[in-house]
Amino acid sequence: MVTGLVERGCDRASERDFDGDGRDDIAIGYLGKTGQVRLLSEGRLVRVPTPPGVRMKGYGWSVTMARINDDRCADLLVGSRTLTVDGKEAAGAVHVLYGGGAAPPRKLVSTRPAQDAGFGEAVAVHGDLIAIGAPGEKPGGAVYLFRNGWPIRRITQNTLGVPGTSELGDAFGDRLALGPLDGGGIGLIVGASGEYDDGPGRQDPDEAKESDPGYRPVGAVTVVHDVTAARLTGAKLPQPRHGDGKPCAGFGRSLAHVPGTGVAVFTPECGTLQLYGPDLEPVRTVTSLKPPWDAYLAASPDGRLAAVGTDPNEPAALLLSPRSPAQDRTVTGAHLQSPVEGGVAFSGERLVVALDNLTADVAVIDPATGASELFTTATDVLSAHAVAG
Repeated sequence: MVTGLVERGCDRASERDFDGDGRDDIAIGYLGKTGQVRLLSEGRLVRVPTPPGVRMKGYGWSVTMARINDDRCADLLVGSRTLTVDGKEAAGAVHVLYGGGAAPPRKLVSTRPAQDAGFGEAVAVHGDLIAIGAPGEKPGGAVYLFRNGWPIRRITQNTLGVPGTSELGDAFGDRLALGPLDGGGIGLIVGASGEYDDGPGRQDPDEAKESDPGYRPVGAVTVVHDVTAARLTGAKLPQPRHGDGKPCAGFGRSLAHVPGTGVAVFTPECGTLQLYGPDLEPVRTVTSLKPPWDAYLAASPDGRLAAVGTDPNEPAALLLSPRSPAQDRTVTGAHLQSPVEGGVAFSGERLVVALDNLTADVAVIDPATGASELFTTATDVLSAHAVAG
C-alpha cells in the first residue's frame, strides 16, 4: 500500500503534528467500502496506514487528535464502531495510532463487549483522560473512561450519582465532551439523543408510543461534575422548550466543552444554541441559526466556538466569542453546503469542516478573513466523516 506518509520521528514535532515534520496536520476519517484515515499534510492528502487486520467500512467513524504517549508527536484515536470484538458484531473499538511511528497501533475495547454497542461512536480527550461512548450498549448506553490507555470506569445513567435512568434506546454516550468545570474537576458532558421526556423512573418507550403517537425522543444532556472523583455527582441540563411548554427535539445531538466558558449545546428544533458557564448556569443564548436545521459545534483551545449550520439555502459557519458577542463573525459560501455531522474541528487558528458535496471533501477556513482552502480525495468511493486537528 502506497501511503505517501513519511515517518520522521518527533524531535521537531509541532503541537498538532502527527508525522513529525514540524508542521501542523489535520486528520480526516473517510467511510467507504473500507474506511480509512488521511492526513492533510503540507497541502496534500496522504493515507495513514490502517492497523493490520482492520478492513471494515466503519473504521474512521470518529477521529480525535491527542497526546497519548510522552513524545512530542500528536497521536490519533480512530473509532471503529462496527468492529466485531470477541465474536460480538458491531461491539466497536478505538485504535490508537501513535505519531511518528513511535509504537505499533493499540486497540481499546470495552471491558464488556456487547453486540451493537457501537463503542467508538464518540470519543473525547482531555489530558491523559479518554472518554469513549458505547450508545448501543443495553439498556441505554454507556461511557467508558480510560487513563493513559487503561480502563478505569464505566458510567451509565444507572451509575450512583449520575442523574436519570438507563432505558432502552436512550443512546447515552452518542455525543461526548471533556473539560474543566467549577470545583477543579474534569467534567464529562454526555449526549443521549434517544432520551424521551418521560419523567423520573424507568419507562418503556415502546408502550408509551403505542398509547401516544406524538410521543418521541427529544434528547438529553448529562454533566458529570468530576469524572475522576471517587463519588460521582451530576446534573441534567434543562430541556429547551417551545412556547407551549413542549420540549424541543434534538437536545444533545451537538455539544462541546468551550475552554474558559463551559458547555455549549445546540437544539435544532428550537434553533437554540445555549452556552453555560463552568457552574452550568446559562451565560448566553444564540438564536440566529434557523430551525429546524441542525448545527455542528467545535471549540478551539483559546475558547472560540464554531457552529456550522446545515441549512442548504443559507450555508454558514458562525464563529463565536462566547462572552464577547461584538467579536462574533459569520462565514458564508456555497462551499459550506452539506457539512457532515461530527465533521467540524479547530486546528489551531483554522476551522476544518468535512463536507458531503460536489465541491470538496474538506474546507479549511481562516476565521480572521473567511478565506477557505478546499481539498478532495479525487475518488467517489469515499466520503469524509470526521476531522481532527
